[in-house]
Amino acid sequence: MTVKQTIRDAFDTVTCSDALKKQTCDYVAGRMRRGRKPAARKLKWAVSMACLLLFATSGLGGLRLYYAEAAVISIDVNPSIELDVNRWGRVVDQTTYGQEGETILQSLSLKHMEYGEALTLLLGSAEMQKYFKKDSLVSITLEAEDGGQAMLSDLQACVDTVLKQCHGSVTAEYASVDSHMCDEAHEHGMSLGKYYAIQELLTVDPQATLDEFKDKSMKEIKGHTEHCQHREQAGDRKEAQGESQDDPQDSPEQSSECPGRPAHDREGDGHGGRHH
Repeated sequence: MTVKQTIRDAFDTVTCSDALKKQTCDYVAGRMRRGRKPAARKLKWAVSMACLLLFATSGLGGLRLYYAEAAVISIDVNPSIELDVNRWGRVVDQTTYGQEGETILQSLSLKHMEYGEALTLLLGSAEMQKYFKKDSLVSITLEAEDGGQAMLSDLQACVDTVLKQCHGSVTAEYASVDSHMCDEAHEHGMSLGKYYAIQELLTVDPQATLDEFKDKSMKEIKGHTEHCQHREQAGDRKEAQGESQDDPQDSPEQSSECPGRPAHDREGDGHGGRHH
């Protein structure tokens, strides 16, 4: 067997393009022809050089691939924390929104963990339990390249199990959104989950603003949304029954503002509006 063939055989276990393998093999063989070392030392040197060249040329690309974001998981109670996940389901970055989130992650390192393990550790931690009050709401929002329905189901199973074991009175909501929503959230300096929840609120209370609700808990945001939805539905029923003519204040045409909205919540209505 020729030395060049031996080198080619050594490449068979290396994951790399055929073109790169051939170029490396030809280079090593050429170097060997110009050298004068004994055959055994030549072969050892050749294989070492081949491996070094292959790892040098392909290692950086592999590192970039590992850290490439394939999904974003937003965990929102108040605090809000986001996990960037790669295509292998590993956490490659973690982002906090607000001092509370920073405090939680000071004692937790979630990077390079499988996302299910990371969520279990985060939600079950003593630091996170401080923010889980009775009837609290945790929102899990996912943005993934392929829509992430299978991943969302895995997240739901994982989170429901942790909450059942550690926080029986805490409920969870789940949503999957597209990358456009994620980009908008980050442009406004907000987590994906909280931004999405406020966008839902703005559909039923157009007079609300992002600034007005960005520091509120998920339970407060969802509670206001449900309150406006219930009042809107009640107004629709009255209008259908002809009662809206007797009580103009209940007519949806009188105002686009959520009926019954507390006065202190309306003070900031002049600052901005709905963000799409």
